[in-house]
Amino acid sequence: MKLIYVNEIGSDYKGQKQYEFIFSNSSEIDMEDWYIIPASSTSNSLSPDVEYINIVGLLKDSDVDLELVQNSDYFGVIDAVDNVVSLAWEKYNPDTDEDRLTFRFAESLENVTKKLKSRNYNLIKQEIKTSEHGT
Repeated sequence: MKLIYVNEIGSDYKGQKQYEFIFSNSSEIDMEDWYIIPASSTSNSLSPDVEYINIVGLLKDSDVDLELVQNSDYFGVIDAVDNVVSLAWEKYNPDTDEDRLTFRFAESLENVTKKLKSRNYNLIKQEIKTSEHGT
């Protein structure tokens, strides 16, 4: 299972962030909107079509603050697909000694889970079952 997208859901009443980590069996995604640069200039949703999605991992109640490539004024999602930049990265904090979290396109579910667990965060996994997957 490979990471294909990170989507910010928003903040809760305590200001804690919530994100969706979207995984697919395939890293071959054919979406025209992903070629638009900068990504923030597109008015369409950049989230992958449901046909590509196999598992969504929900990260909630976290204090991690991620920058997302789809909000970039400089890069497009295609830059993350080509590994020029990450899909998501932790904002720089000069007051911490911890390594910044980064999440790259096509990174394995196991690796993403391991990175989050190193900070005591857990992904709540939800399998997506659609007719396209034959289930």
